[in-house]
Amino acid sequence: MLRESDIDSLNNHLASLSVENKRHNENLQDLLDQFQRLLSDYSSLKSDYEEVKEGRDKYKRQARGQERNPFVLVLVDGDGYLFKERFIKNGSEGGIDAARELSDSVKDLMHSTMGAQADNCRIMVRVYANMLGLSKALARAGLVGHEARSLSPFTSGFNRAEGLFDFVDAADKKEGSDFKIREMFRLFVDLNQCRHIYFAGCHDTGFGSMLTPYRSSNKITLIKAASFHRDFETMGLPIRELPSVFMSSPLTTTKPTGPPSAKAASSNNTSNGTNGSSTKPVCKHFQKGICRFGNGCIKQHIMPSQQLFKEESPKKTWSIDESPKKTWSTPTIVGRPLELFATTLPKFKESEESIPVNTDGDRLDTYCPHPSADAMDRYYARAKEAKVCNSYHLSGECGDMNCPYDHGDVSDTIIEVLRYLSLQHPCPRGGGCRSIKCYLGHICQKPNCKAVKSWQCRFNHRTHTLDLNTVKWVTPIEHTDDEISRSPSVSDDSFGDTSSQGTFERLHL
Repeated sequence: MLRESDIDSLNNHLASLSVENKRHNENLQDLLDQFQRLLSDYSSLKSDYEEVKEGRDKYKRQARGQERNPFVLVLVDGDGYLFKERFIKNGSEGGIDAARELSDSVKDLMHSTMGAQADNCRIMVRVYANMLGLSKALARAGLVGHEARSLSPFTSGFNRAEGLFDFVDAADKKEGSDFKIREMFRLFVDLNQCRHIYFAGCHDTGFGSMLTPYRSSNKITLIKAASFHRDFETMGLPIRELPSVFMSSPLTTTKPTGPPSAKAASSNNTSNGTNGSSTKPVCKHFQKGICRFGNGCIKQHIMPSQQLFKEESPKKTWSIDESPKKTWSTPTIVGRPLELFATTLPKFKESEESIPVNTDGDRLDTYCPHPSADAMDRYYARAKEAKVCNSYHLSGECGDMNCPYDHGDVSDTIIEVLRYLSLQHPCPRGGGCRSIKCYLGHICQKPNCKAVKSWQCRFNHRTHTLDLNTVKWVTPIEHTDDEISRSPSVSDDSFGDTSSQGTFERLHL
């Protein structure tokens, strides 16, 4: 039999073996856990590697794609940069010649500015212009006919001469060409495939704000022509000329000569001792804005208002001692220049507490010049965030408790643009308005506006012939709701009160 000491020894040995086996199992489990974590980390790293590899391969494919079809862009404001007279006079053939000459001249520029890579680049040309207005200006200079859009044969020849050459009609809206050029510039300036931009719009300082962020760029070259503005010389961008493509001197208007019948009629009227212009028939088509003969028309081109005031009789006024005096009213002619508004109308700060009126008691507006292009850009950018409340920012209050428009703080620039846009829409009370809070227009301040047709101007014909001289300042009178309701109805584009503000926002934003 085993001794007591042997039994104790075996028990101790068994306990030691059990502890050692337990420690071994724990070490094995710990090793298995570490290996599991290692496999998990490996799987995560492998996934990240695959994503990075896929992104790198995609970037390489895009880079290779951007290397294909490189081009240079030539942006031209056709309203200020006019092609040579010899091109315009030749119509369709002249357009083809102008496109080829422009292509050759730009290729020479490319080699001087881009070096060896110029051989791999195609040339894309975009010319934007007001076709109707440009045709009229060229017709007055004797370069094209007097029919509407007489420049069309030239532009059609220009377009078909080269696959990437386009002469685009930007419509007859003001700054239509500017809008198109700005959008094209922003689209291509950061595109890798567009290797260089030749900008031909340096007659308009409004493009300065667009070019300023790229003053240190070597991707833009300015093109100089007849109407080049000196402000662009300070931008530090390279300036080149294309003397064989664009006119180097401003367009000169030739004095139109009428047909022989017109001269004969004029000489007969003079020999009879009468004014030739007063006996010639009046052109009704001109008064409607549709005369296609322009300055070559044998009839008189005068507005209806000029006929009304042509032979106006003197108007009598009486002094206190009842002795009669004669005063002559000054003839008012529709189509007034910008300088007349700037020098005659009162300034905005002068009318903070009273209202200016003329000799007939009609209310006058303060002078409000057209905002700069940079100010308009700021306004439209602010409007995209939230449309501002016209009534709150211009009159100081908004009676709509549930007004959907923004009442937050805006800069003085935004206020000036908002005031200008508001004055383009007539007040329903017209010249009789005496509200200091009224921010709508009471006269038309559009330069040279003739208001021949109702759709050409929102203001009626009388607001274009009012006397602009301020004779006194009157105390404001706020109109009641009943007075407003009895005032002439306001159409969707007249914006006479706060309720029409939504329409106003939709139109000018």
